[in-house]
Amino acid sequence: MKFISSTSNQYIKFIRKLRNKKERERSGKFYIEGLRLIGEALRTDFPLESILYCSDLLTSSFGKNAIDEGEKKGIDIIEVPKEVFNKFALKERPQGLAAVGIQKWVSIKEICNPKGLWIVLDSAQDPGNIGTIMRSLDGVGGKGLILLGNSSDAYHPTSVRSSTGALFSLKITKMSLMDFSEWNSKENMSIIGTICGEAINYRKYKFPIDMILLMGSEQKGLGKELLGMCEGLVNIPLVGSVDSLNLACAASIVLFEIYAKRQNR
Repeated sequence: MKFISSTSNQYIKFIRKLRNKKERERSGKFYIEGLRLIGEALRTDFPLESILYCSDLLTSSFGKNAIDEGEKKGIDIIEVPKEVFNKFALKERPQGLAAVGIQKWVSIKEICNPKGLWIVLDSAQDPGNIGTIMRSLDGVGGKGLILLGNSSDAYHPTSVRSSTGALFSLKITKMSLMDFSEWNSKENMSIIGTICGEAINYRKYKFPIDMILLMGSEQKGLGKELLGMCEGLVNIPLVGSVDSLNLACAASIVLFEIYAKRQNR
């Protein structure tokens, strides 16, 4: 167990830098904060480089047990005073427990003969949406998430927080549109796309067991090339004045409809 007392410590500065995408990409690390997230990371044996805690802020017995568990797993345990913890904490009222995780991306080669339910997001810009979609995907027993193009980062602090730990259970990868096209031509997965235009009502569609739910950005939707990969298109009928739904909301609605249909088979 270590103790860091200064806000000018290089490791503390590094943790603060993890708020930036460039540093996350360079280091392959990311920041985690909160009892629930760190407890879930430990439960799933997700790779953690360090756990940091502040004894003045950490009053939960669950959090203290997490520190003991992390130490048994060989994770670096670092105690810091309140002023140091507040230097890197993202919450206004931090719980006194944080961690540095090691990003876990699945390579294209590792996704062979994929089974179950997957979701592919093209150019999803909001990390909060990505995290919420991971939460819903995990909630219906989904297998993994594929991010295409210039989608936001699954390991962005907002995405990590919004996932409520689903990030640690799902298989996550990122691909270019070309790589995805080549991968799918080999794997031949059923791709069902969601659009705002004319399509089959999502509640009337017969979804296959092994499939990809494909969704585009809120601004542009799915491009022609991605639409051409779909064996079916569904929409969510709207009767009010709005013409579209938030991406995470729409994804959750369709994911749970897929789940409900599977339960009734």
